Amino acid sequence: MNFQTTILLISFTVTVVLAIIIIPILKKIKIGQIEREDGPRSHLKKQGTPTMGGIIFMLAIVICTIGSYIYFKMQGEIESAQKLIPILCLTIGFGIVGFVDDFKKLILENTKGLKPSYKMFGLLLISILYTVFIMFFTDHGTEIFIPIVKTSISLPVFLYIPFTILVILATTNAINLTDGVDGLSSSVCAIIITCLTVIAMINNSIEISILGSITIRSNIRLFNI
Repeated sequence: MNFQTTILLISFTVTVVLAIIIIPILKKIKIGQIEREDGPRSHLKKQGTPTMGGIIFMLAIVICTIGSYIYFKMQGEIESAQKLIPILCLTIGFGIVGFVDDFKKLILENTKGLKPSYKMFGLLLISILYTVFIMFFTDHGTEIFIPIVKTSISLPVFLYIPFTILVILATTNAINLTDGVDGLSSSVCAIIITCLTVIAMINNSIEISILGSITIRSNIRLFNI
């Protein structure tokens, strides 16, 4: 059994345990999905569905990623361990923006949540910090692999940085738009992340495949709850 398979099982177990603990708490304090009145009428039946499952999702990712970091350090795979931390910080940063949005929607009962301009500013700031860090504080290059045509291209730094920021923002905002329809996008995330994780495994991108495996299991479990 390789490490990716092991981490799939571990992350599933961690998510189940966290869900058993946290879901009843969310129900007890009546944290339920608030549907937008201008959305599809069919989604109104989801009103009150236990939500804010991102707490479970984020905790599982943090716990399992830190566990993977410790494992790689113990195995002497320092480079793989170090590559996990920046992308974990990126994930946590976006998670915080999402938490603030959910807090406004569910606790303050404001269905519009965080203002789009504030949300985009937060996502932009986090994306810039992450991109600057990997470009100037790691040995990350500017080569981009295009799976469809199976070729790589190298961009100059002044193009690579804004391109990377744009990709991160576009990907994250695509999920925001999907989630914004009814606040429940775990099934979509599971499908997309599975595809990206397989691509990462094929291209031997250890840190992406590990984090992807953790995220897949967390999403699938949340979708099934």
